[in-house]
Formats: sequence, structure tokens, C-alpha cells
Amino acid sequence: MTETTTSRPMLWAGWGLTGLFTVFMAVDIGMKLARAPIVEQTGAQMGLPKGSGFGIGLMELVIVALYLVPRTALVGAVLVSALMGGTAAIHWMHGDPWPSHILFGVYLALIAWGGLWLRDARLRALTPWRAA
Repeated sequence: MTETTTSRPMLWAGWGLTGLFTVFMAVDIGMKLARAPIVEQTGAQMGLPKGSGFGIGLMELVIVALYLVPRTALVGAVLVSALMGGTAAIHWMHGDPWPSHILFGVYLALIAWGGLWLRDARLRALTPWRAA
């Protein structure tokens, strides 16, 4: 049997996780678009080109916007995964610690996907496990 609806508690939980992800990303994007000095300093330490934070912030803004629009949310979630994979790779190349730095993007991607899975019955129908 295929799920076609989302219960109210699942919908609220899904939007709660989506909100948590979005708030974190909004702060991150805001710092990059405001060209906060810490963004430039951290980027330089990690070997990123000078001034690249602004462009990364714009890219993140587009990805989060795609993720938040129900019609494009699946594409947005895939791009969130790609973005967070890139951040994990940069932290790994820099020699940062696994749980706090390298896997942080993975945690964020899991929160984003969890939020989408809880709020979208079509996505749940594609997974081999079912919600209770």
C-alpha cells in the first residue's frame, strides 16, 4: 500500500526539522553575503580563494530556496547533499576533526532529508521502509 497523505504530526515534525536546517543555513548564508571577516579568515585557513565566501553564500541561498519550495524540494535536497559533501571534503583535506567538522555537513544533510521525508508522502512512498 502506498502512502498518499501526511499526518498532521508528521507534517509538523517535518517542517520543524526543515525550520532547524533553514535557520542554521540562514545564519551561515547571512554571514557570507554580509562578507563577515570571519568568513574570509576561515576560508583563507582552508585554502579557499579570497572572496569566495560571497559566491558560496549565493549558491547556498539558491539551494535552500529550491529546498523550501515544495515543487523543487527534492532537487534542493539532492543539492544540499552535494553541498554538504563538498564541505566534508574541504574539512577532511584541512585535517579537521571528524565528529565536529567533517561530519557536521552530513548531520545537516540528514536533518534536511529527514524534514523532507516526514513532510512529503511521495518521498516516503519511494523508500523501502514505511512510517508508522
